Amino acid sequence: MSGLECRVQYPLAQYELAVDLSVRPGVTVLLGPNGAGKSSLLRLLAGLAKPRAGRIRLGERLLFDAHKKIDLPPEQRRIGMVFQDLALFPHLDVRRNIAFGLSVRRLPKEAVKTRVDEMLDKLGIAQLAQRSVTTLSGGERQKVALARTLITDPQLLLLDEPTAALDPSARGAIRRWLHQILGQLQIPTLLVTHDAEEVAWFRKRVAVIEKGQIVQRGSYHQLLREPQSDFVARFAGINMISGEVFEDRFEKVFISSGGTKLQGQFGSVLPGPACLAVAPWEVLLFAEPPGGSAQNVIPGRVIERIVLGDRVRVTLLGAEKLVAEISHRAWKQMGEFDKGTELHAVFKTGEARITNN
Repeated sequence: MSGLECRVQYPLAQYELAVDLSVRPGVTVLLGPNGAGKSSLLRLLAGLAKPRAGRIRLGERLLFDAHKKIDLPPEQRRIGMVFQDLALFPHLDVRRNIAFGLSVRRLPKEAVKTRVDEMLDKLGIAQLAQRSVTTLSGGERQKVALARTLITDPQLLLLDEPTAALDPSARGAIRRWLHQILGQLQIPTLLVTHDAEEVAWFRKRVAVIEKGQIVQRGSYHQLLREPQSDFVARFAGINMISGEVFEDRFEKVFISSGGTKLQGQFGSVLPGPACLAVAPWEVLLFAEPPGGSAQNVIPGRVIERIVLGDRVRVTLLGAEKLVAEISHRAWKQMGEFDKGTELHAVFKTGEARITNN
């Protein structure tokens, strides 16, 4: 199946949306802060808004071309969109919600029943068929909304913040379910989010949008290792420790605002206010402080622990606040610690960069 190619321009309230993006079969994550233009782009692709200029091609079909004056209506684009609010019909049960898109096409009732049964089985929700959607949990509603979209056989799938409306306790299960289902379908899918855990689950292809423009593309780990904007750096959780650089007998010393003496790569930094930056994946965790003079050791207490796929992000608070990202295996070997555990964060001098503010 061919993918999506779009190059569109569209005026937003504060800036111009100008996006050049391709979406191949499989999941592409569209990551960005609130107001970046993510939802506006979905509406342009779905035909719910009209670009000022540009072109949208899905496979061999031209959906929009400003120069050729082509603008297919939404019902002809074969694009499935799951809105953040899901937009299920409260007066219909699950089966009739899923069947709605086929019913409006006036397909024979027996054909509709067969297709709905197949979709219920495929997504593992046959037990919900007779339920009123008003009695479903958030996760169950999400599954029904996706089933209603997929049954129309879309050539492109748009998911707008698919787990944002769910309770935190339900998000992990739905992400695992989505990862499994979307991996089987291999439909070109654009998944919009600003959530780190969501990106970690669908990590292979990520596009970052800021102020209406794509500012970075790559895998999740490429974004983490080579952030190309302040938003991506903050998203990656780069540790930024403020402090001051002093000269001591022709040697530079960094003292953090918390009073901790730390070492790093000084480069051409001058004495005065400064900042030490170290990536979370360069920070190791130990129950006891290890030896080694070329290492910085900061003790602290775990105040947050988030499982991100096969990684675990841990926030320590001591004299400094520091984020470490370790493998799931390392976390299990350390006894699957949780909040309140006393640990030592360790990072090498060569992995820390010190710059002037």
